[in-house]
Amino acid sequence: MEKEPKMYNTGADYALTIIGGKWKSVILYLLAGHSWRPSELVKKLGTSYKVLNDQLREMTAAGLIIRKSYNTIPPHVEYRLSAEGENLYAALRYLNYWGEMRAQKTGTAKIMCTNEMKENGDDGLCVITKKHLRHWKQELVKKE
Repeated sequence: MEKEPKMYNTGADYALTIIGGKWKSVILYLLAGHSWRPSELVKKLGTSYKVLNDQLREMTAAGLIIRKSYNTIPPHVEYRLSAEGENLYAALRYLNYWGEMRAQKTGTAKIMCTNEMKENGDDGLCVITKKHLRHWKQELVKKE
């Protein structure tokens, strides 16, 4: 017996459930135009292997990324965006642009990566790295 499809209010509501969470949009950015091994992603993200593997498994199941396993010793696995993931990445780039413009317009938020990325000529999404996390912690935790 087939399950009834779950009902969502909008397409955006459905899309956000697929990429919800702390790391999925960042993983999408990292995989745009690159194939990465899990160890490389862990280094870039500063997260644990367990968290990364859970996210990669969910994204693979959703059809956003492709896992390629090489028959070598030691085992070699790489991840890259699928065509569906590339489409989602394009949508995220626009969402990123909207967020930057909104933050600039209202002055109620600061976007850390905007200036640094523009200096580097990168107009994509910013990647949360260990460097950024340390900076945010310093900025958020006021020294007495």
